[in-house]
Amino acid sequence: MSETTSLFAPESIIELWQEEGLFRAIDVQLATLLLRAGTSETIAALSVLVSHQVGRGHTCLSLPQLFDDPVKTLGIDASTTEFEAQFRDLIPDLAQLLEVLNSSDSVLRVAADEADALQPLVWDAHRQLLYLRRYWQHEQRIRNWLDTRTATQQQDIATEPLCAVITSLIAPKNDAISWQRLACANAAKQSFSVITGGPGTGKTYTVVRVLATLLAFDDTLRIALAAPTGKAAARMEESVNAALADTDNPALLRVKSALSRKASTLHRLLGSQRHSRYFRHNSAMPLPFDVVVVDEASMIDTEMFDALLDAIGPHTRLILLGDKDQLAPVEAGSILASLCREADSRSYSPAHQQWLMAASGETMPEPALPVAPGLNDHIVMLEGSERFQGAIADLALAVNACDVDAANQALTKVRQLSPPPSMAAQSMQLHGADPKAKAFWQELANGFADFVELCDQQFLAEEDAINTWAATVLSAYSNYQLLTALRAGPWGQQQVNRMMEQLLRLGATSGSGAWYHGRPVMVTSNDYSLNLNNGDIGIVLKHPSDQRLRVVFPAPVTDANPVGVRWVLPSRLDAVETVYAMTVHKSQGSEFRHTVLMLPDRPTPVLTKELIYTGITRAKKDLTLVIPNQSVWQQGVLARIERLGGLG
Repeated sequence: MSETTSLFAPESIIELWQEEGLFRAIDVQLATLLLRAGTSETIAALSVLVSHQVGRGHTCLSLPQLFDDPVKTLGIDASTTEFEAQFRDLIPDLAQLLEVLNSSDSVLRVAADEADALQPLVWDAHRQLLYLRRYWQHEQRIRNWLDTRTATQQQDIATEPLCAVITSLIAPKNDAISWQRLACANAAKQSFSVITGGPGTGKTYTVVRVLATLLAFDDTLRIALAAPTGKAAARMEESVNAALADTDNPALLRVKSALSRKASTLHRLLGSQRHSRYFRHNSAMPLPFDVVVVDEASMIDTEMFDALLDAIGPHTRLILLGDKDQLAPVEAGSILASLCREADSRSYSPAHQQWLMAASGETMPEPALPVAPGLNDHIVMLEGSERFQGAIADLALAVNACDVDAANQALTKVRQLSPPPSMAAQSMQLHGADPKAKAFWQELANGFADFVELCDQQFLAEEDAINTWAATVLSAYSNYQLLTALRAGPWGQQQVNRMMEQLLRLGATSGSGAWYHGRPVMVTSNDYSLNLNNGDIGIVLKHPSDQRLRVVFPAPVTDANPVGVRWVLPSRLDAVETVYAMTVHKSQGSEFRHTVLMLPDRPTPVLTKELIYTGITRAKKDLTLVIPNQSVWQQGVLARIERLGGLG
């Protein structure tokens, strides 16, 4: 079958899909460009489907999966469309489509065509995966980098002095394997290493001691700390500083003096260029560091990881930290989950395992089956949370295992707040609501009681006392947080924020527009001129000195700023939103003493065990779950994020 042979009915199927609103404008725009270049409608329609999958987080499209169940594969609501019938009419069987792919000038066939060809689509016949060219290139470069790093071992370090350094930093456990000591030894040997583990397993504690170990052998190392978002970078710096506080250990003091740079976002580390997806640092101008540590690696997408690896020089160590079970990034790909897909087995090649035991002083069980040298030798998974115990830990583990029965059992030990049956999601308003509905919302609002009381304190005082009061307000706010699965719609962030504002809005008559005393706000884009990052949270307060509204944000504690706050005029903040509630996605990298996780009342593809697990593990001490629909809760526990990609 030639490319000019169309499998379409006379009416364009792409136009029909566009009218039905099945795909994004950018998906259809790609097809339009291909049609203008003379590509057949069949290939153009495939480009729509591949682009659609990229928008859903996949880096490619599996054609066998597509033909087996097109509706499920593409995540289309079958109740509102006849898409499957349209698709079957378009392409009756896979064999016909393969013929079109193999004859199209718009498709690069892996291992059959020149690698530098410029076709917009790439067909990997071996795995039967169809890519947009850009994402195929990202994966190829990542794969080549990993293959090179995993095949080339660092120069062997003498195990005896290494073990002595590690022992001075991390005491052995008498009753269990210290995976922190093993992670320290592993990262000291490898030029690429991953330290993964759940909340409270000591990832920051461990990486600080990794850096101390490396500096013990070379105190001239240049070290950079980074994270995918500004909020995560700030949290990383806070955690590292806390791990280094009040120590007289010379090795840790050496780390403290070596970390002269603040933790930054990956975009800032790589040198993002305005109106471009390219960065200043790349293979031609690598990052000027000997060690790069990246926290919250579960948030790194495929394109960003490719850019990061491209900027890592041949002699620079890269250390990734993160929880492999947390939410996947917003953009396409799921890098940490792909890298750590066998991390639970904790299996290493025999030679590397022997070296690890000698270097760490730990004893590991013999593997059930021999493991070849490779990526597994570069990954250590920590265990044993020091922070999560009891019901929260049990619930998180059950959800992470997709075990509905265990999750329901653990749920009985966690506080639940059930909305009244009469409260329909469509009519979630205080005005005219029945008393039970009002009582439900009021109980949620009561969690902010301490915060509201502190905001209401009005006094005339010196600057130090004012700053201390503002710091106390910030601390009180961080003690209680509402989290939602969705941003919009019933039970979404916007709806819950509206309800909280109606109940909690303070001094509304004295504010101008949306600005009012007591309003919590989240910065929604990085503002380097103000040194504010996407995700930073501040509180609008009447400054007691002049009663003018200002926004107070946390700041590093210094001799000049012993309280650790700073004030910004509302007029300087262009991108903020009210944040009594935030989405679980936005909460990644944060912790709250009391977390309220509010689930939707109807099924949604967003609600997965990864999202529920991430929301649960934001709680440091107390957890409340709002479950409007038990069947939706159970479906969410069973649902997994399954992102297709060649790296997996």
